[in-house]
Amino acid sequence: MRHWWPTAMCVLALWLGGWLPPATAQALHVEVLLTDGELDGPPASAPVLTRAEAAQPGDEVQLDVPRRDGHYWLRITSDRAFDAGQQPVLVLNGSHGLGAVTFYPPGAPPRVVREARAGGSPLLRRGWVLPLPHGWPEASVAYLQVSGDGSEPLRLRIAGTAELIHQQRNGARVGAATATAMLVMVLAMLGLWAMFRDVLYLGYAGYLACVVGYSLVLSGDAAEIPGLDGLVRGGATLRWGLVTLAVVLQLVFSLRFLELDRVLPRAAALVRVLLWLHAALLATLLLGRELVHGWYPVVGNTLLVTCAPLLLVVAALAWRRGAVYGGWFLLGWSPMVLVAALASAHQLGLLRAGWADAALPLLAVLESLVLAVALAHHAIARHRLALRAQDSLECDPLTGALDGGALERLLGSWYRRASFGRNSYGLLMLEIEDFDALRAQRGKVFGDAVLQQALARMRSLLRADDTIARIDGARFAIVSECRREDCEHLAERIGAGFARQPFRIDGREIAVGVSVGLVMSRRGESANELLQRAVHAMQQARERQALRAAFMPANATAG
Repeated sequence: MRHWWPTAMCVLALWLGGWLPPATAQALHVEVLLTDGELDGPPASAPVLTRAEAAQPGDEVQLDVPRRDGHYWLRITSDRAFDAGQQPVLVLNGSHGLGAVTFYPPGAPPRVVREARAGGSPLLRRGWVLPLPHGWPEASVAYLQVSGDGSEPLRLRIAGTAELIHQQRNGARVGAATATAMLVMVLAMLGLWAMFRDVLYLGYAGYLACVVGYSLVLSGDAAEIPGLDGLVRGGATLRWGLVTLAVVLQLVFSLRFLELDRVLPRAAALVRVLLWLHAALLATLLLGRELVHGWYPVVGNTLLVTCAPLLLVVAALAWRRGAVYGGWFLLGWSPMVLVAALASAHQLGLLRAGWADAALPLLAVLESLVLAVALAHHAIARHRLALRAQDSLECDPLTGALDGGALERLLGSWYRRASFGRNSYGLLMLEIEDFDALRAQRGKVFGDAVLQQALARMRSLLRADDTIARIDGARFAIVSECRREDCEHLAERIGAGFARQPFRIDGREIAVGVSVGLVMSRRGESANELLQRAVHAMQQARERQALRAAFMPANATAG
């Protein structure tokens, strides 16, 4: 009885052996033959450069073939016979630089097969479908001539026609659902941009649009949608251009979304280096086109595999340093970035992760949904902040404008919470000239009336969403979310508005001048620093006005 354990193990092994296939049994064998020159037909004998095999029927055989001028011959054998009634086909996937391939099926004449996007079989949206009209008889050999210009591994498998049709229909459904969901989010981001005129929302909408365009081209649906057939005619240049542009927009989005200029300046510089590398790569593709197709996917995938984990590390560090939406970024981007890196590594032949391509559409929708929710949360917070500023009780009791403390807290809120993706804004610092002397001469009540009329005149010259506050005395501050050119025009308009028409107080007309200093916000700059720069700009403007006033009479006399 003490020997029952080894006996039972032997019986179990024999029983399992009846159910499991032998470890040495392979379904498909592929050998790459090393030949010299261009041959008109399969070589009778040639040394084997490399070989690979599939462990189970239906599994892919992956071959890492070095690039070369000319062609390679592949010798394909199978341990299993496939009857012609099963409608089997040999499926080839690989670099789009392969072009057309020449296939010698068992027992049938050779034929040239084009890639699906170049007019090949509609059974496969991407890749080559190599028909087997007589099936695969036992102990048969097939030959395949492929170009040596490919930059990705070759992958071959035997599948049934019904299986390919089923896969195509499922892929079309998933692609249509993915494109529809992401287009809805594109429209939502465009709506936020129209409301707030913030480049962040527009940039993210552009990223989503690139992903939608690439997914439609990749699935083959673009050729069937009116108006999008130009995406198909663009070929590999347009496809890879969409991918690279999406990466560029994603890096721009990450830079501003994570507030890297404020919380991690060195990491911001590193992200900018990656951004310019991808921008240079995109420019090279657009200028070189077909001349760079051979090496472009390798360089692009290598950069993606390199920067994807790095970006997640930067996001985690930014979150720890106080980036408000760093957690949202990690939640949305981590699965997407990791699977995209695995897909790139699979394309480069570094590892086997064929499932990554199939998982990307779903993860793209989840990622875009998470970040769209984060951006909507930011927009709501920003709108609430604006309403709070308008309805704030911390107002100057004399003029009704915000007081200096409220304005400083408002600027600080933009700096800490809502500044990660906003446009730069202008801060105008204004001060009524000679106000202290005027109030000393005419009295406090007269001076208060001047302040109230000054505020009314300034408000008449501002936009509805501009913010104005009385800092102290006769000094006011205006925050305007405009470009510098628009802010400069606003400053000129305010100066001209005061000079053009005098104030009328107690039946008297009083000429009131104003000194205006303008500064534009900078990323990573605190509210206190911004206010100090604005005061300095106003003082410089007052000095320039004093110099003009001093030299104006002399110039007029000389004239």
